[in-house]
Amino acid sequence: MKTDMRLKNQVAIVTGAARGIGQQYCLALAGEGAQLIAIDILSCADTLAKIHQAGGQALEISADVAEPQQVEAMIAQVLQRYHRIDILINNAALIPPLTAFDQVSEAIWDRVMATNVKSMWLCSKAVIPSMRQQGKGKIINISSDTVWAGTPMLLPYVASKGAILAFTRALARELAGTGINVNCVTPGFTVTEGVQQMADPETVGYIQQMVVEGQIIKRRQQPTDLAGVVVFLASEDSDFITGQTINVDGGFTHH
Repeated sequence: MKTDMRLKNQVAIVTGAARGIGQQYCLALAGEGAQLIAIDILSCADTLAKIHQAGGQALEISADVAEPQQVEAMIAQVLQRYHRIDILINNAALIPPLTAFDQVSEAIWDRVMATNVKSMWLCSKAVIPSMRQQGKGKIINISSDTVWAGTPMLLPYVASKGAILAFTRALARELAGTGINVNCVTPGFTVTEGVQQMADPETVGYIQQMVVEGQIIKRRQQPTDLAGVVVFLASEDSDFITGQTINVDGGFTHH
């Protein structure tokens, strides 16, 4: 572990922490000294093993963050153990299969909105009282650069990720004067387990090739490319930044 840690002893919650980008956020925050709480409906054993192997500290809580009672229970468990919450990374997301807008089922629409948007509201609402009492806190919402591109065949996903930008701006203003910063990150196309489920391997590979060709930085985006900006937004270095969205996609889109 490093000696000059920017997040030493801070309590950080990451949702969607079992794999992919969420796991990378966990590793990055724990690597900066944070007490990491990994939240997912899937097992976070691999995430915790990697953190512990690197000398970090982490706790796993299984929860569906779209369910109010489960969110309340997980936050109560965190507060009972650590007595504070400094950082919330709202990362949990569901990527549906590529589908024409008029073929999307109501069930898929509702589940995507619940996982991608409702969960952020529930988790933020649950941690804010503790952050208010502390007079300080960082909430970081993970959206997607598909909101800038208007990616077709992913309407529920793109609509949900667009809502996150508005959610971030409105919540930041509503929390004015509390010491709580609310910001957003829009990652680019990163092949993770979740992305691989949206189409067959050939289609996913084709999309990735097209994205790289359209990027200014001509290489595939990796989960590690997102770690730096999340650590920055979680640290004191970003204390004068709130209500903002930072795009991290190799220059594929501009806004």
